[in-house]
Amino acid sequence: MKHITTILSLSTLLVHALTAQEVGPAQANGGETFEYHVGEVSWLTGEGVNAGGFLFPSLYVSGTGGAFEPGAKAEDFSSSEHDPQNDWGVQAVELHLDLNFNEEVTGMISGFAQQGEGHAWGATLEEAYLYWHLNDTLSIGGGQFLNAFGFQSDLHVHDWAFVNQNLVNSRMLNEGELVSQGGVLLVRTPSSGLLTFALGGVRTHAHDHGHGDEHGGHDEEAHHDEEEHVEANEAGFQSWALTSDYRFRLPFDDSMTGSASLALGENGFGRNTYVYGFGLRKVWNGHDHGFGGPDFCSGAVMFQSEIVGREVEAYAEDGDALEFDDYGFSNSIHYGMSDRVTVSLRHDWISAVEVAELSDRHRLSAALTAFVDPEQRVRARVQYDYNEDVTIGSEHVAWFQIQLQWGGTGGSHAGHGH
Repeated sequence: MKHITTILSLSTLLVHALTAQEVGPAQANGGETFEYHVGEVSWLTGEGVNAGGFLFPSLYVSGTGGAFEPGAKAEDFSSSEHDPQNDWGVQAVELHLDLNFNEEVTGMISGFAQQGEGHAWGATLEEAYLYWHLNDTLSIGGGQFLNAFGFQSDLHVHDWAFVNQNLVNSRMLNEGELVSQGGVLLVRTPSSGLLTFALGGVRTHAHDHGHGDEHGGHDEEAHHDEEEHVEANEAGFQSWALTSDYRFRLPFDDSMTGSASLALGENGFGRNTYVYGFGLRKVWNGHDHGFGGPDFCSGAVMFQSEIVGREVEAYAEDGDALEFDDYGFSNSIHYGMSDRVTVSLRHDWISAVEVAELSDRHRLSAALTAFVDPEQRVRARVQYDYNEDVTIGSEHVAWFQIQLQWGGTGGSHAGHGH
């Protein structure tokens, strides 16, 4: 636990160092405030760099290390393939190429690489799509893309508010990365609402992550032959999926954003899985743009809650047809201590599913995220997790993450246009 105490103490140092030099007209250290001037190009930071006026690159590199209780390691706490896989190493290398041919045609190409278990490198094409904006209301598109489903599912790793993926997204939505190859329809509704429909084949994931993801740590010998059992990994979408997501501002308070999502598709049993989700986001003293998240500043507060559940049509190991349900939530609150420092708290919970040997699990997370340079391209994060699982008891984890950004615009939620 000495390592955990050491890592968490870095949060105090970061707060003192950064709150003493706020970004503003006159910084406490007397330095000049960084200002971006439209049309300028900086090859050092990537600001304004483009090819032909239509291709805008950005690169994010995230390195993450952890401190664990004796006998535990990073992969024990990984619930998605984008979570940290090693006690220390490169969690993510993200290369984004934003395509803006004109006001009618836009798109993105996005690649992802990381050090998997044993520090072995792996890379994949995450997104490659084009949108044709027919008018101010309707857009159509196609290619490979992250499905919109609530506030979290279509965020890349560099936009996560915590080191790791929400537990409920990891279980219900193909490890939180519901990647489809097909078509998308976007409909903009009054009051800044956005309705998204998507249909396509689903890219599957490897399944070997963390406590309770597969069998919740149960002893297989404890199960009697006559008991029905299903393979939990087959519950996710593995052939095709149809998704819909509606994000909208509440009519009585334009600082509140709601979301309602549905998805259905063929699972690994050759039957259907149905997923539903509801979310609510409230922002005080900040600016929530509705789709890319709020821009935080000193004194801004955001509360966000998402509930996701699913119904799975399955086959037991003996061939009998059966169905099971599971559900969970992720609640978080974020406070802008300054224009460069944000404190975040999160509570995750996912339900137990006895027939699939999935255990009930809680996780409490506290994170301090800070930009350590005036251009806001170097981000540090200290995070503490308390994990409670009926099969393993309770465990404590501390994480430290450094993220470097080149290209795009520095700062929170300003990296590139999705």
